[in-house]
Amino acid sequence: MQQSSRAAERAPSLRGSRPNIVFFLADDQSRFDHAIHGNTAVPTAVTQAFSEQALVFDRTFTGQAICAPSRSILYSGLYPIRNGCFINHTSIRPGVQTIAHYLKALDYDVILAGKSHVNPAEQFPWTQHMLPVRQPDLPRPVIPIEAMDHYLARNMRKPFCMIVASEYPHGPYIRETPFSPDDIELPPYLPETTWNLNRATQYYASIQQKEREFASVLELLEKHAITEDTLVLYADDHGADMGKFTVFDRGLRVAFMARWPGKVANGRTDALTSFVDFVPTAIELAGGSVPERLDGQSLVPVLAGLTQEHHDYVYGVAHNQGIQRRSVFPQRSIHDGRYHYVFNFNSLERIERERETGITINYFLERGAKEHGLPEEQLFDTANDPHEFNNLADSPELAAIKEQLKQQLFEWMEYQSDPLTEQGPVPFFDVKKHKLDQTEERFGYIVPGAYVGSLDGQLVDPHAITSPNP
Repeated sequence: MQQSSRAAERAPSLRGSRPNIVFFLADDQSRFDHAIHGNTAVPTAVTQAFSEQALVFDRTFTGQAICAPSRSILYSGLYPIRNGCFINHTSIRPGVQTIAHYLKALDYDVILAGKSHVNPAEQFPWTQHMLPVRQPDLPRPVIPIEAMDHYLARNMRKPFCMIVASEYPHGPYIRETPFSPDDIELPPYLPETTWNLNRATQYYASIQQKEREFASVLELLEKHAITEDTLVLYADDHGADMGKFTVFDRGLRVAFMARWPGKVANGRTDALTSFVDFVPTAIELAGGSVPERLDGQSLVPVLAGLTQEHHDYVYGVAHNQGIQRRSVFPQRSIHDGRYHYVFNFNSLERIERERETGITINYFLERGAKEHGLPEEQLFDTANDPHEFNNLADSPELAAIKEQLKQQLFEWMEYQSDPLTEQGPVPFFDVKKHKLDQTEERFGYIVPGAYVGSLDGQLVDPHAITSPNP
């Protein structure tokens, strides 16, 4: 299946140039909380200054808006269903190769400095994992700047790829904050309550800590005189607040920038890009051949200014089982850069259709449908409705666009071997951490033995589990 339009021309001036690659990854910061994307109240002076020297990508998406899956996408070049990590706190599939495999084979050091949140360890064979450092006055550890400095002082010849994974501004937020509720610009999908405003003051303080960490990384490159030889990438791993765990733009669309002095021109690009593109980009820059099995494609032509075209579509996955919620509400989405189509597999509509057939509805499916309360199909014009308030799925004028996106989405799901393409009930998966506890008497029933299938695709019909009518 053709998934994207590939630029025919490659950039000989960049390909195989073997730069150092530093990827700074912020943790849980909304794209909308950047000055470069409209929030002038948020303290992002460092990223703002960086953006003036960088190529700013205005249409970059992760494939899943939650920590472990998003990072697994970034490090594998595969969307979450194919790499296996589509439920938080789970591992990628056996045999899936990662950025560490690809670049080490091309004689790069591949270093993770900071937060990991990917498993299993044997499939992420970093040259070195520099652990985050605890600080008594901060709620979360900080990036290991001294270890990074020590590495750069010792290694001046071998090219390296260093992923600097901050734990900020992820909560718990910094409580001592210089901001007041009057300083806050909440996005329109967040109610302007006292609680939200006060919480945002601490969130802004945590963004400041992330900015300090990013500044310290840029200063290290200057200190060791390798700025000119280094491609620096900046991204947020996914959105925050009401965007996290969803497939909406506030969750999947991320800030992304690239700086390489003398190689990548500063400015902005509308190229439709995804986290799956990082691995192929790094491979091509290092002089390797990009494997056809990857879902992404190299950004080298975009970085070189040869094209503004990249993907025809990008895709999103949400599967909230295993994230400490006793409900199930899987979503899949497709985005063409303007129109965003979402299919909600556990909508109230579906629950009611199946109730009419006499099928016993599983408690957790019904709870998820009621908790989210979304229709089966959603369609948004993100050019005119960036916060996705207006569902256009029933618009006659957009019926052809909706059907085209729907068809493409389900073709992609087939290609990904997505279990939701199967006709029948929504499956559960056996997750070691944060299981849906289906044996508690307070839910009105007890299920003997194992209740679900496993992540290897062996699924059990959840409708076979008896439950009372809520």
